[in-house]
Amino acid sequence: MAQEKNLQRGNILYKKQEYEKASEEYRKSVEKKNTPEANFNLGNALYKAKRLEEAQNAYENSVKEADKMLKAKAYYNKGVSLQQQKKIPECIDAYKRALRINPDDMEARQNLQKALEEQKQQQKEEQKKNQQKKQEQKKQPPPQSPPQSKLSQKQVEQYLQSLREKEKQVQQRIARQKAGVPKQPEKDW
Repeated sequence: MAQEKNLQRGNILYKKQEYEKASEEYRKSVEKKNTPEANFNLGNALYKAKRLEEAQNAYENSVKEADKMLKAKAYYNKGVSLQQQKKIPECIDAYKRALRINPDDMEARQNLQKALEEQKQQQKEEQKKNQQKKQEQKKQPPPQSPPQSKLSQKQVEQYLQSLREKEKQVQQRIARQKAGVPKQPEKDW
């Protein structure tokens, strides 16, 4: 009996748009007797109070033992809550579940269509971002790495030999300059 009073008080507060207080009454009702209706109403009050994560949990709890129609409504409301949070794949799943139970639910069908379009749009935007990243990477010059020569051992030895010969020639030239150039005598007039 007390559980029903909490449920009724919650309904009255919900109609007055006092969603926080209504959710408290529904929560008390759930604590006393965990019914699908109390969980569903709790989910609605939490949704209106902008407590979306908690609303999802309440809807999920209401689905466990609910009749077909309440289950379909709970999945639909859960989908709406998920769509508000931009959790599109989960939202699509919730709408599909609602439609499996009640295929005649036009609102669920329309919201599913909107969610699918939103998912396509997100995928397009993601592809655009990926393409832009690839283009930016192509525009950037590759990091400079030291030139790597692919010389054979024989070529390396020849190169070293030529360097030694040039060094010898330079040393000989320096030696000649030091020793061989006589100084001009000073003029004595």
